[in-house]
Amino acid sequence: MSRVVAIFDVDQTLVQGYTERLFFRYLVQQRRLSLPRALAYLGKAACRLQDRFQDKSYLEGLQVEEVVGLARQCYREDIAPRVSPAGLACVQAHQAQGHAIALLSGSLSLLLAPLQEDLGADWLIATELQRVNGQFTGAITGLHPRGPNKLRLLQDLSRTHGFDLSQAYAYGDHIQDSYLFRSIGHPVAVNPSWRLKRHARKHHWPIRYFTL
Repeated sequence: MSRVVAIFDVDQTLVQGYTERLFFRYLVQQRRLSLPRALAYLGKAACRLQDRFQDKSYLEGLQVEEVVGLARQCYREDIAPRVSPAGLACVQAHQAQGHAIALLSGSLSLLLAPLQEDLGADWLIATELQRVNGQFTGAITGLHPRGPNKLRLLQDLSRTHGFDLSQAYAYGDHIQDSYLFRSIGHPVAVNPSWRLKRHARKHHWPIRYFTL
């Protein structure tokens, strides 16, 4: 029998808020991202809604080692305090049953690696950044984990590790998670947006609230 896996989205599910936004603000506060450059990036992102999730140009030219260190500091100072106790309890309940844990998020993998460590999660699927000569290029590598891509990446993981998605649990807050939910045995809408709440009621998916 294959091992049961529980898949958790991060932003607005396990963590109150948006982790990459917190990191962006943290970089500005630490003066590793100048205000003019930050404003230019935000303006460009606002004009390119379809690309903004894949555009990481605010990190272009920054040293990988330094950014990874800043990401860990940001996690400890700004993100860890936002982890939902109810969400943490849910993760631990699955672990107590012997279930594997996968974090599946569109946020940056270097930012969520400390969360994976704290939770003892088996896998982390998140946005990977392109690196050249020890610097970030501002581009991503691989699929961006959002919408249908979340399902594709999870299917890849399931084939590699041999778990059955029909036996899996999945927790998410956004309508984009519905692509994944339709292929999962036990989907759960957590802190759902109004669109996901409507879908959850239509498909009789459980609704839960993880709050601080």
